[in-house]
Amino acid sequence: MVKAALFSTLTLFAIFSLSAQGQARTPLPSFMEQGAFPYQDQVIADSLARWEERVYLHTDRDQALPGDVLFFKAYVFNSPTRRRFSPSGVLRVELRDRENALVAAQYHPIREGTGEGVLRLPGKLREGSYELLAYTRWMKNYGEGQFFRMPIRVGEATENLDLPEPPPSEGISFHPEGGRLLAGLPNRLILRSTDDLQGAIVDETGDAVVKVQGYADGYGLAIFRPLEGKSYQFQTANGELFPLPGVEPRGYALKMNNLSPEKLLIEVEATEGMGAQPLLLEGEQDGRLPFVHVLEFKDGPTQAFEIPTAGLARGLMTFRLRDYDGTQWAERSVWLDPRKELDIEVAPIGPADGSAKQAAFRIRVTAPDGTPVQTDLSVGVRKGAVSGEWGLDAFLQPGWLSTRNPGDRRERFLSDLKALSNTGEAREKAFPGEIRYPVQRSLELHGTAYDLENNLLAKTRVQVLATSDSTLVIREVTTDAAGVLHLEGLEVVGETQLVFRTRGDDQKERLVKVVPIREKTPGKGVGIAEPAKSKSYAKTQRKMEVVEATQPVPYDTTGVIKLREATVEDKRRLQHELVPSLYGVQPNPRDIVYQDLEKPLPIDLLLLKIPGFQVRPTVEGIPVAYHLRRGGGGVLWVVDGQIIRTGGDPEYSPLVYLTPLDILRIEFLIDAGQTSIFGVQAPTGVVLIYTRSGNFLDYVDRKEGGLNFKGYEPELDFESYLAERNRNRKLRKTELSTVYWNPGVQTDENGEAVIRFDIPEDTENLQFRVEALSPDGLPGSFRKDLREMR
Repeated sequence: MVKAALFSTLTLFAIFSLSAQGQARTPLPSFMEQGAFPYQDQVIADSLARWEERVYLHTDRDQALPGDVLFFKAYVFNSPTRRRFSPSGVLRVELRDRENALVAAQYHPIREGTGEGVLRLPGKLREGSYELLAYTRWMKNYGEGQFFRMPIRVGEATENLDLPEPPPSEGISFHPEGGRLLAGLPNRLILRSTDDLQGAIVDETGDAVVKVQGYADGYGLAIFRPLEGKSYQFQTANGELFPLPGVEPRGYALKMNNLSPEKLLIEVEATEGMGAQPLLLEGEQDGRLPFVHVLEFKDGPTQAFEIPTAGLARGLMTFRLRDYDGTQWAERSVWLDPRKELDIEVAPIGPADGSAKQAAFRIRVTAPDGTPVQTDLSVGVRKGAVSGEWGLDAFLQPGWLSTRNPGDRRERFLSDLKALSNTGEAREKAFPGEIRYPVQRSLELHGTAYDLENNLLAKTRVQVLATSDSTLVIREVTTDAAGVLHLEGLEVVGETQLVFRTRGDDQKERLVKVVPIREKTPGKGVGIAEPAKSKSYAKTQRKMEVVEATQPVPYDTTGVIKLREATVEDKRRLQHELVPSLYGVQPNPRDIVYQDLEKPLPIDLLLLKIPGFQVRPTVEGIPVAYHLRRGGGGVLWVVDGQIIRTGGDPEYSPLVYLTPLDILRIEFLIDAGQTSIFGVQAPTGVVLIYTRSGNFLDYVDRKEGGLNFKGYEPELDFESYLAERNRNRKLRKTELSTVYWNPGVQTDENGEAVIRFDIPEDTENLQFRVEALSPDGLPGSFRKDLREMR
């Protein structure tokens, strides 16, 4: 379904937020006319932020011979929510050499956020180090840094795979908690270096103030109370001196304790003379504000409270403390890991048939609370050690974290030191100002149609036929005014010849020549550069004259934007629940209203479905909402976690600016225990509005009878692979490294599944690898050898 939308709700939320920070409040139209917001860029940034995709590949191994295959299971998920949900329907998998030249490329379908298949290595591939990449077309909008990448060794060489070089030494950096050293208050100072930290903090006279405690990975910690007017240095064990940041006489100390996986302890302390002005503590995560809290220092200079982490998403959250004038006083990053991971266990249950050649293993999957989880898993068993500690759980962590056991208190402490020292480096992502790559839901072909006399065929019906052992396509499409033919929904497996023709009696006159639309040559502001093609890949393409899936070449998006819904009927429930309830608070079911995606209702009619709600217009005709429950009154508006401060002016209410297309669901909080998280600003009730601002931009640009079209890579199960390998004279002479692979193991209602396979005679170095990502976004990884499970 294609719908048009002219307003971005998140742009409006940003405007209200800036008004709350002390900027002059002017009517919205004139405010936008002043050019304070790049409106077009904001619409695009909202879409990119909400629908950022990530891909993870679980492979059966990281080393193979030329002509062999690598099995993989792809997990495609929404990055902000970690949910295994993606509107993309096509995954591109590539193999590149050391010069980043393309060696092999394939397409695989994505279904319910997963995909699976094999990567076939060319038979004459040179031995050495390569890189495996996986991405969707939508991910190209974020640059190649968004792609999944994994080193692969081709050949029998046993040396280590080429990994990124360690960063050069950067000396010593200092990171006060909150960003400042404050006079008269206890300060936590994090020291970071590429070397072990041994030494002490000294004052300007050389007297030692406190010893620095060193930790793993080049981190150190010192807690001391600096004095106003004094300067401090870090003195190493060999006497070298490094100056610390200056001591500031006034401000607010922002202290956090993240050692408990269930809650985050926060303390804010003011220096003398700061007064009792209210402050805002905002928690930002992936460009969103899922946490906002008002601090009032009426009872003293210290405010302490705790936040349950169950309602917050896993990942890095940056807290900023500022006043209502917009002055920022402190900043602190925290890595949140509220035990939102699957627990996967594998245990042997003895031979399946009484022989020593076959064994059976029981897999059990449980949620963080111990309840069984019914989900699908990818399971691989191979000989030899798995390189490093690579897994889905580690993939979801930032590179600097590398915490292997988040449940261990010491590991959590070290991860908090790393997060604190990365404060300021985890800024909001800078998204591009345009979307050049629309979502690809299927294989598609876009090309300009001509007859055999090279006459452009504009607004012409063209029949498309394709036949192969696995594909039958009979379709008729009409070219547009520019003669461009748009063919989508191609469920083609392998390489298939597409034949184009028009209606008519003469066979020759009916043939249509289609010239595929090519992407523009990469340049400034024109997409990302396509990789160079290796000689073997280019030779194969020329020999077979194969056309890969194409995309519409985008045009300048300034002006009107066409937005396309990302939902289909069987995804309706999932999209309703895509955004979790704020802070994990679950309102009464009768106080939740879902938008009908097919027949959307205005916000006032949706509110009337909540018991006790009324919407009436003012004298000027502006709608105002209030409720009659528990004393009645007005409400606090919260849209996508952002508090909307109307200042009593109904023109700034979401009732005015939100369209039916914006709204996903509405929740009403009325219980005192639920509204208390918003403080004194929500005395009578809170209306939480969740938007569906994840529509997708869809662009179309202008630009002898058949084409060889490259479809999806044919599937190959593990049993068929073993038979195919046995027929290959070169491969059957080598030892089989992968002894079991199944990308679709399904646990039952008890969270259990049993796998059986023939085991080799030598089981001393047999490695098990299990990966999972539930549809709700819970990851799980299991890596052990057989000896550890006995």
